[in-house]
Amino acid sequence: MKRFLLLLLLGAFPLFAQGPKFYLSQTRADLGDAVFIILETEGGAQVRLIEKEFNGQGIKAVYWGTEENTTIVNFKVYRKKLIKYRLTVSTPGRFSVPEIEVEVDGQKIESGMMALEISPRSSTANKSSGFFSNRYFFSEETEGPEDGDLKVLFRTNKDQVWVGEPILGFFTLYYRNAIRPYIDRDFSSSIEFPYFRSEALSGINLLIPEQVIYEGLEFETAVYNKETFILTPLKKGEYSLGSTVFHLEGRQQSFFHMRSIKTIPSKIFVKDLPSPSPSEFKGAVGNFKIGLEEYPKAAFLGEPFQFKLTISGNGNLSSIKDPLLSVCDPVCYPEITFLQTRQQRDFRELGPGEFGFYLNHSYHYSVLPKKEGIWKPEDLKFTFFNPGSGRYESASLRFPGLEIGPPRPKQKIETEDTTGSKGGSSVLVSILLSSIFIGAAAFIVVTLRKKYRAEAVLKRLDLWIGSKRGFVLKHSVMTKGLPEEEASLLAGWKSDTVPLTETYKSLGPSSKANLIRISSWLSDKLKEEESE
Repeated sequence: MKRFLLLLLLGAFPLFAQGPKFYLSQTRADLGDAVFIILETEGGAQVRLIEKEFNGQGIKAVYWGTEENTTIVNFKVYRKKLIKYRLTVSTPGRFSVPEIEVEVDGQKIESGMMALEISPRSSTANKSSGFFSNRYFFSEETEGPEDGDLKVLFRTNKDQVWVGEPILGFFTLYYRNAIRPYIDRDFSSSIEFPYFRSEALSGINLLIPEQVIYEGLEFETAVYNKETFILTPLKKGEYSLGSTVFHLEGRQQSFFHMRSIKTIPSKIFVKDLPSPSPSEFKGAVGNFKIGLEEYPKAAFLGEPFQFKLTISGNGNLSSIKDPLLSVCDPVCYPEITFLQTRQQRDFRELGPGEFGFYLNHSYHYSVLPKKEGIWKPEDLKFTFFNPGSGRYESASLRFPGLEIGPPRPKQKIETEDTTGSKGGSSVLVSILLSSIFIGAAAFIVVTLRKKYRAEAVLKRLDLWIGSKRGFVLKHSVMTKGLPEEEASLLAGWKSDTVPLTETYKSLGPSSKANLIRISSWLSDKLKEEESE
């Protein structure tokens, strides 16, 4: 398969709208077609729904969900948030769309007056006019396009990769002799990604050339944007990726009954990493740089201090758990303790015609100085395999010398012995101290009880989630009845390497409360299902 340039667009939607903006997905439609009124705002905006349903004269708007879109145009990245309300009517006619109110960053935004025209759905196919070719219109008696005119291909942005090198994969519809049909994947049929780790993404819209020549014939194309995948090869060899089943059904002007077709997999060749690898190599594949942050200027004997290492770039860092202590055999820094990893990633343009995740991982450490003087670890050499150059490369980090001073004197609390009335005052002090201790003890008991209950709920949810991530996790919890917004939050909080109990500690008060509420609801739901 030839390489091609991926352009990430939002189709006909406005790209550079200033501030929040409402618009209709279409102003004219046939009765029964899906029509939406959409609020488009910046990806980082805080949106609160005022109502989930608005009624008009013979028309109703019902909240349909929120989508995050990443758009790359001319190598610039834009992020949009789309809040959708579906419009439903029972009869054809011209309707005034109900005015929608949504709160964006604390301010109310109104949709204003909009009109929608609904035409009756014809029971027979339309006759061809002079402006359209007869090939686009079929009567109910015709079978529609031939099977060879409809194909679904799985495509990747590369046809040769190295072990551990992430690639982008997606499904594309190829069709001819028809108007673009409806397409959806059969979710009862699994997708085959042999020897690849896969992660489903949402909110990524892809667009490839509208016409292609395939097997000597011209086809029109449409990307299936509901599912986009990041795929990481685990073993060398030649593989076929993306085998599954799709359902296709014709639109009104070129109707045909639903058909189920198997996808045409993508052939990909995976190369093994060069051997022998350097002793410092721990599995990082990509192009990275390493940095040092929050490093103190001074420290004191017996008092712990903290710092963090950052590794940023594009590629695969899933095997890197501890870049500092993992290179020591035996442990070469006995005074250093690894605390935790925090992972950040951002889907963006990585190079001309290449898109993927930009990673920024931070590794947190604590140090307990054992003696006075200059504390200076050995220079760190972080080694990775760079697919671009086809060889192993290294990024070095030099620790600055840190002056460890003598122990700081402990503060002493001096009490003065007052003369005079000791009897009454000592009794009063005892009562006050007793009240304080009892109140503190009660507070500690309540706090610990909440903490242990939260940890138990989060651990139970972690066990149920297992290996589910991203879109798969979101879809699983939505099948349990969790709203889409809360399902998206949970999918965003769940990391590949950090358990929910650790993620909980890093969240703010509001997010902590939301995570516990969602986890408790799911835990109760799972208990109900187990008891049935």
